[in-house]
Amino acid sequence: MDIDYRIIREDDATALIEFMTVVGGDTDNLSFSASDFSSVDPEDEKYVIREMRKGRNIFAVAVTDGKIIGSCDIKVQGEGARIRHRAYMAIAVRKDFWGRSISQHLLEFAIAEAKDRGIAKIGVLVRSDNETARSFYERNGFIHEGSESRLFYIDGKYISGEHYGLEL
Repeated sequence: MDIDYRIIREDDATALIEFMTVVGGDTDNLSFSASDFSSVDPEDEKYVIREMRKGRNIFAVAVTDGKIIGSCDIKVQGEGARIRHRAYMAIAVRKDFWGRSISQHLLEFAIAEAKDRGIAKIGVLVRSDNETARSFYERNGFIHEGSESRLFYIDGKYISGEHYGLEL
C-alpha cells in the first residue's frame, strides 16, 4: 500500500469531509463527532482548506488511493511576537488503518514542517484515559505538562485531559 504524506490541497475538500465524518464516528478521543460534518458543503471546505494553508499553520494528510486516511493539524496560536513560536496539534487516523505507523509518519512529517516554519513548541491535549495516545506522545519526546478537568463532554459525562508539550 502506497501512502503519500503531504500538505492538504483544495481539491481534497470532498475527501476531507468524508475522512472527518468517518474518524469522528470511529472514536471518542477527538474533539468532534461524525455529526459535526454531516452538513458541510465541499465549497465551504475548500475555503477552510485555503485558510488552513495560509501563514504557518500545517494540515498534513496521509492519502492512499485518493482517500485521506490520516491527518495531523498544527495550528499556530497567533502571530504576535510573544506567542508566534507556539502551536497546538491534533492527529487522527481512520480506525481501519490503526496499527500501521501512520500516526508516526504524520507526526514526523508535520514536525519537520513545523521546524521549517519557525515553530518552537507544539502542545497537544489528550484524554486522561487514552493510554495509547499518551504513550505515543511520550515515546516521541512530548513531556507531560499538566492536567485539565472537563476537557470533553460525551454522553452526559465530563472527561479530563492531559497537556503534553514538545520543544523543537
